[in-house]
Amino acid sequence: METEEGWGLIDSSGAYVVPPGARDADAVIIDETPYHLSPYKPFSQGCSAVTPEEGSPHFITRDGTRWDPPVFTEHDVLDIGAFSEGLAWVRTARNDGNEIGWIDTDGAWAIEPEYHDGGDFAAGRAPAAMSDTNWGYIDRNGALVFPRKFVLSEADPYADGLAPVKLGDDVGYMDAEDWAIREIRFADGSRQAMAAAGPFADGLAPVRAAQAYNPAPVWIDQDGEVIIDPESDSRLTICNKRRLSRYHDGLLPLVVGDGTNICGNTPEISHEGLGDPRSGPQQMLWALPWARDKLVWLDRDGHEMIDSSACRRPAGMEPLPVEAYAGVLAAGAYRMEVSGAAEGQFGPARADAPCNRSEYTLAENEGTNDVGPWRFSFRGEARWQDHPVNTNLSLNLPEGLSAGTHEVGEFGDDTAVNGLLWLSLQQGRASDSKRPATYRSLGGTLTLSKFDQTSATGRLEVTLAPRDAPERTINLSARFREIPYTFAPEIEITRLTGALAEMQEQMPDDPLVNFFTPIEVTEADGRLSVVFGTRGPNLELVFPGDHSGPFNAGPDEPVSASLSEMPVSAEGTLSRADDVLAGDIDVQILDHPRFDGDAGMSLRFAHVPMATSSDE
Repeated sequence: METEEGWGLIDSSGAYVVPPGARDADAVIIDETPYHLSPYKPFSQGCSAVTPEEGSPHFITRDGTRWDPPVFTEHDVLDIGAFSEGLAWVRTARNDGNEIGWIDTDGAWAIEPEYHDGGDFAAGRAPAAMSDTNWGYIDRNGALVFPRKFVLSEADPYADGLAPVKLGDDVGYMDAEDWAIREIRFADGSRQAMAAAGPFADGLAPVRAAQAYNPAPVWIDQDGEVIIDPESDSRLTICNKRRLSRYHDGLLPLVVGDGTNICGNTPEISHEGLGDPRSGPQQMLWALPWARDKLVWLDRDGHEMIDSSACRRPAGMEPLPVEAYAGVLAAGAYRMEVSGAAEGQFGPARADAPCNRSEYTLAENEGTNDVGPWRFSFRGEARWQDHPVNTNLSLNLPEGLSAGTHEVGEFGDDTAVNGLLWLSLQQGRASDSKRPATYRSLGGTLTLSKFDQTSATGRLEVTLAPRDAPERTINLSARFREIPYTFAPEIEITRLTGALAEMQEQMPDDPLVNFFTPIEVTEADGRLSVVFGTRGPNLELVFPGDHSGPFNAGPDEPVSASLSEMPVSAEGTLSRADDVLAGDIDVQILDHPRFDGDAGMSLRFAHVPMATSSDE
């Protein structure tokens, strides 16, 4: 369990067995930010291998007792692995480098540290290397048992009787004696060589084909047949294609594109430390560094069992009734009908948090609710070519939209309502059917009977078709009630004069509003502090804790204002409701050392939550 102090261990009652404080010696570096896994590796054979950033590697038993094997006192131990079949690998500093050996449960050497690298035991053998590119498998006495020489360029532990290996340019799986799988067998009968292969787990293993550009991984059975193909079967876009996730307790974790099924640009990723097998270049990347991504878990049939962004009712919330009186949709519900290239009828689904929330962006800031752009997202089911499919309609709303009837335009026209419809096959196994196309809006109408800064109610009639096949139309009807919005703290600069206006002109690619976001509000010791921005020139106003309404800020006023810690004059209005602030501020800047000449600006802000000081 991780806390602000670091990682600790808890038992099934939640009590600490080891108090938090340790950090792992290894880290994944994503755009210069380190992410550490737990220094406590999963328990195996009664203990956990611990590799703290500060201190020496050791083992911890289930009751929190530390165990330092006797041989650790004789060597400079750099890293350790978990016990498997009574042996654990240990990396030591020796001979101007480091070497690996294996200890037994008494803490004595079972295999002396004379190998360049190694791994866990399974079925009586473990991978071991004499150099970076010379691998083989040894027995519990350290003798080479397969192949006859250390000739493998890569080797991982056995699982389900098979081990992923690389011999020269060939990648595949070997059993106890020879090659067992050397090709990927796809549902259409085609075969491809492998570029990468991961260990088996729950009877399935991740592989990547060698004859495609940056191919996504698929999961094969012990005959080499593709069983799970997320990008083809479930229409998921895998964001970390080179990372080979594995099944655990019947579930497969994946990082996939969210909403549009398009991932952002992959950031720079590196690794720090000796290399934890759990966080190596091919392992699951639990941080989500892409701009548009989410975590999903698939079952052994390829069905999505868990979606990190899915709609889930809060605990204790009653199910939503299907219809209210006279057949009217219940509040917070929607119904959709699809006809044409796909057909289906489903409804009502919840429209309350966290479902179907609108999204919005403003430059690099968190958002401005009243001008957009907005997005509605509706999800349901239909049938396509006699296959059950999941549907996801994403509807983009232009700036300045209001209640009334609006034309739906072609996708990509930001001046009109427009949208996309995705259809994804529900079956997990490879299918002979083609993947459904993405349908783009061609026209229609959106009627909003209610559209304000709390929710929307209305009706949609839209025609959609694939970009390359406009004759394959889908007609979609939807009616929805009280779809709520989520709000981000927002700020807008409505006026700039003098030096500030000149500064804005000199920075066309970095709007001045960026300097005044995010907004932080703190109430403590009877004072209310409102700070605009974390980088200069940041603005701070301090009010009496109970203030609401008009104000004047100055040296002789109860309200103070400062820009870059220098006093300024300000006036405006501050309003508050349910611990959320909004307001308008006019600032006049005279004789400020940061600016050449006078300056002024007007700010508008809204939906800013108050935070209570941790000192209270």
